[in-house]
Amino acid sequence: MLTTTQPLVRSWLYVPGQRERMLQKSFELTADAIIYDLEDAVPIAEKQAARDLLAQYLTAPAAPGAPRRFVRLNHPSHADIFEADLACAVALSIEGIGLPKVETADEIHAVDAALTRHEQAAGAEPGSTRIMLLIESPLGLVNAYAIASASPRIVAVAFGAEDFSREMGLPLVKEAEAKDQLFARSTVAIAAAAAGVESIDIIWTDLNDVDGIAAEAAQARRLGYTGKAAIHPDQIAPINAAFSPSVDEVAYAREVLDVYNAAVAEGTGAINYKGAFLEEPVIARARHILALADRTT
Repeated sequence: MLTTTQPLVRSWLYVPGQRERMLQKSFELTADAIIYDLEDAVPIAEKQAARDLLAQYLTAPAAPGAPRRFVRLNHPSHADIFEADLACAVALSIEGIGLPKVETADEIHAVDAALTRHEQAAGAEPGSTRIMLLIESPLGLVNAYAIASASPRIVAVAFGAEDFSREMGLPLVKEAEAKDQLFARSTVAIAAAAAGVESIDIIWTDLNDVDGIAAEAAQARRLGYTGKAAIHPDQIAPINAAFSPSVDEVAYAREVLDVYNAAVAEGTGAINYKGAFLEEPVIARARHILALADRTT
């Protein structure tokens, strides 16, 4: 479940599991989390090679301050591949798994039980493997809250817009800042917030448009997302910047709290400060901004 004590996870970078050079480089990056991919980015013929590479590089604990580690598995409907992926992942020194294309809470329940079996077989602590999952279909979107709240293992819910757009028959070229996906993106962010877990916004596919990803990341934060997926190291910095409270935000939050606390000490009721009515929801948001700032350090 989402807490205010862990570092904020703003950037979630996908790294293909079979690309050894990318895997090596990932340890030096400033992403908050790395998702080592065994699914879409890895051809079927290279699945085992990818598992072997992950077993080679992810057996030692992560260094202090290093990105959090997840491994995205293939969907459980591919039973043999999924079981091999799961056995590999539980043996690694990672925080959890990524589960793609989730459509129902029952899928989460089944994976939770499978994780418990593999943890017991590997001698790992039951429940220690976390889940970040992807909602990538209309049915998944309809069931978003039920999915997001289906297991205490869940730490984050991501929206996968590419598969969703295909199933919805959306245009191949999306509008700027994914405006044609605003409802779907908002639904996932709201479901994650209601379930008390982190939310991960869609990937930005134009690797040459840094301004574009910065704008979309800023929009995602306004929608309530806590982070955004990345597919290239150059996307990490604009994502981290967008999901970190700015200097001005932090300064204003402190100013609002100072004014509010002084007014309370003087027994003042309603407080109007610079055109804003300082009631409890506003004060709570100011405290939230300061908590976010603490979690980015």
